[in-house]
Order: sequence, then C-alpha cells, then structure tokens
Amino acid sequence: MRICLINSFFPPWRGGAETYTYNLARHMVRRGQEVEVFCAAPPLRSGSSVIDGIRVNRLQVNGWLYGTPITLGLPLGLMNVEADIFHAGFPSPYNAFLVSLVSRLRKKPSVLTWHNDLPGITKAAGLLVRLHDSFVLPTYIGQYSRIIATTEEYAKRSPILRRWRRKMCVVPNGVDCERFSPEVDGRAIRDGLALGDRPRAVFIGALTRWHTYKGLDTLLRAFSHLVRTVPDAALLVVGEGELRSRYERMAIDLGVRRDVFFAGDVDDSDLPRYYAASDFLVLPSKDRSEGFGLTILEANACGRPAIGSNVGGIPSVITHGDNGLLVPPCDPSSLCEAMRHLSMNVEERLRMGRNARRFAEKHDWSTVAAETQSVYQKVLTDLNK
Repeated sequence: MRICLINSFFPPWRGGAETYTYNLARHMVRRGQEVEVFCAAPPLRSGSSVIDGIRVNRLQVNGWLYGTPITLGLPLGLMNVEADIFHAGFPSPYNAFLVSLVSRLRKKPSVLTWHNDLPGITKAAGLLVRLHDSFVLPTYIGQYSRIIATTEEYAKRSPILRRWRRKMCVVPNGVDCERFSPEVDGRAIRDGLALGDRPRAVFIGALTRWHTYKGLDTLLRAFSHLVRTVPDAALLVVGEGELRSRYERMAIDLGVRRDVFFAGDVDDSDLPRYYAASDFLVLPSKDRSEGFGLTILEANACGRPAIGSNVGGIPSVITHGDNGLLVPPCDPSSLCEAMRHLSMNVEERLRMGRNARRFAEKHDWSTVAAETQSVYQKVLTDLNK
C-alpha cells in the first residue's frame, strides 16, 4: 500500500500532530507499507529526504493564515505523488481542503484525522473559525471516506464531528512504550536543577499564543496556592514560545518564580527524562481545543499519573482515580487540591503510576498503526466494491 500523509509540520518541529504523523509513518513502514509525507519545511530547509524509511517532502512556506503555513508547492506535489490513499491532519483547513480537492481530481480515497476543532484564540480568530465551520468546511469534508477521531469523547462532544457521525471512526493516539518507560532515569535532570526530593509537577507544551488553551496561566495560579501548604513543591515547565517571558513575569508576580523551572525547548531525546524527573504531569487545558493530550500518554508510559481538565478528549484518556485525576477547567482551587493530593499521598500516586503504565501499553504506536491500516484497507475495499 502506498500511503501519502499530509501535515502542517514534521519533526524536528514539535507538536502532538507532528508526533502522530511521524510515529504513524514509521510504524506503517515497519508494517511493509510505502509512506510519503508532505509538510512545511520549518525548522529545516525545503527539500526531500528519507527518514526511517519515510520519504519526507519539506515545502517552502509562502505565507501564514491563522497560524497555518501556506505551501504553494503542495497541490503539485499531491497531484504527482504515487499514492493509493491520502491521509491529512486537521486542524489545517488549507491542507484538508487541498487533499480533498486532489482526492476528487485523482479519484483516490482520502482519510482525515481530526485532532481537534479550530480554536478561537481571539475575537477575530473566532469569527474566522465560525466562517470556516459554517461555509468552507462543508465544501470539502464530505470528500473524505473516513474521519478519524482520537477519542470517543471528542467525537461525541465536537459539534462538527457530530454532524459527520456516519463517516466517523475512533483510533486513539499512541505512545512509544520503549522510549517512554518507567526505566528512564531522571536523576540527572533533578540534580541539574537541584530539586532533590521535592514534590515535582511537570507541564509540557508550547508557550505560544496558539497554545494558550493549554492553561499554563491557570496552572501558575494553582501552583501559587499549592506552595502555601506544600512549601517545597516544584514545577517544571518544558516548552518555548513568544509568551515565555509573560509566564515568567506571571510567576514573579505570584511570588513563585524560584520554584518554577522554565526548561525551554529541550532536545527531543531528553524529553523522557523530564517525565522521569517529575512525580506527575499537569495538563490544565481550558476547552475542547484539547482533542487528546498526547503528553498524558507519554507521562503514563513513564509510570507517572496525570492531572487533566475535564474537557475535550482528556476524559477519554484519564480515568479519575486510576491513571490520574480530572479537575474542572479554569479552576485554580480544584487544580491546587489535585496537585496537593498527589504530592502528599505517595502510595496512591505510585499506584496510579502503575495503572498509568498499563494503560499506556495498550496504546503503543504499533497497535495504533495496525488499527489505522485497517481503516485504510476498509476504505480501499469499499472503493472497489
């Protein structure tokens, strides 16, 4: 089978959709499939290369719209690539529209993974989202043979996905259970930051305006409450972006700057060690822009429980009291109490960590790739009936 994957970016650009695209492609190659990827070039130069058996075509960026790279070379690339099936990722209306158009013109089937609805970051962005969802989306989404949601919860709650239920299937996100493992040693990170045996929470996410829905501001407020009852608590913040200085200023204003460690954009190979250096992950997302929360799976694979907001797809990933805790969104008091609970109750935290690892093992990328390939095969079979 010749599979063409299309996503806004590809590693070393870091993000959930990029992790999804790379690992899906890598495991499809392992399963004997031919895989070609089209993406925007940053942070590398444009051009083609082979990575882990994947042909990666990095395209020049000609402009930006709503945080999405516009690559004018994409239509020509898709028209000429040898492929049995196209697989695009959303949210990228530009890519999703072009893939649907090429799918129609070339009479090739296509699949769309719906990572999350378009977030309305600002009033202007919210207007663009409403215009897209009401008038543009209906012109192309029907061309897709299948729409993959990564959680059943998101498929039910998204007002857009509910309209296309007949095309829906659910294939969860995955995690590399060899790379992210309880065997990873985080002592070098703890020692380098002089954390010792302090209770340690970790937040991992981009610090950009397109990712404010991740709720780092809510976490900093909750953490400022936490240190009143757990004075030796520490918070690791892994990620980079133009809002970093704003979050650092916020930590100063809240009086917790010396207890919040901004690690920046760490090397991807070091990421498992940051999970290992922590006691639990916190993902305090604000709304349904959080379609899954891949960092939850990565923390779980390292044997660490997670605290997440009861929004978007997170309730399908965290079972309250089993592999983590769920809290109301935008509620620093509830988030503080959940962090205090895991900080103070070591045995319960370890129990959740063991459950978390078992949960992650069921979501290894090898399993996700097998399920996705089954979707492809059904699409191709239906086409040939």
